[in-house]
Amino acid sequence: MDVARKIRNGILILLAATILAFAAWMLWPRSLGDALELENSELGALILTAHVRDGKAYQEQEDYTLPAGSDQAEAVLDLLEQYSYHLCWDSLTDPGGISVAGDVSVDLVGGRELQTLSVYNGTGKARVNGRVVRIGYLAQGKAATLCEQLAAVLRDESGVAN
Repeated sequence: MDVARKIRNGILILLAATILAFAAWMLWPRSLGDALELENSELGALILTAHVRDGKAYQEQEDYTLPAGSDQAEAVLDLLEQYSYHLCWDSLTDPGGISVAGDVSVDLVGGRELQTLSVYNGTGKARVNGRVVRIGYLAQGKAATLCEQLAAVLRDESGVAN
């Protein structure tokens, strides 16, 4: 019986270590700036703003092109360096796992290998290179703040609007 108990305890310890390692991998903070290799490339950006007037919903679209190395592109890259993300259950199970909530979304596209970021002001989740992730921990405020800050940088008068 002593050998069976040691084997069972060993299996339980191995299982606990596996669960702990998986949780650490999922929740480990990753830099948005590192995940999106956007340096030295032109950035394309899109801001979608939802409006309701007279009971009818419509979207306003703003397109921006930020030349590589421009002050505005550098401001976007600096902003992305300030934020981190971590994987969530939807990262593994549902690539479409963001129910778009809120009235503003910002999409960035650029880089040699077409890096993408989509962030919304009404959810704590974002899409980084097609994968659903969570910005910050426990609260939705970080993604909304990032969305609003990106929109503000893009709408700066020094930007190049298409």
